[in-house]
Amino acid sequence: MKTLELNGYLAGVSARKAELASNGVMLAVESCRNGGARRTAEKRSALKRADARAKVADVQPVLSNY
Repeated sequence: MKTLELNGYLAGVSARKAELASNGVMLAVESCRNGGARRTAEKRSALKRADARAKVADVQPVLSNY
């Protein structure tokens, strides 16, 4: 098993993100989301509850398709 230092790992993640963004490879978050056509009723319900909680807390809800 390999042990990683958290700060070093996060620095590497940030470096990779910056490299992808500079090459124009990074996609917009909205385009990465699926359409939600095959969601279960339980998942749809959970997404609706999360959306309602975000609105009550006056926080921008996460974009989701349900």
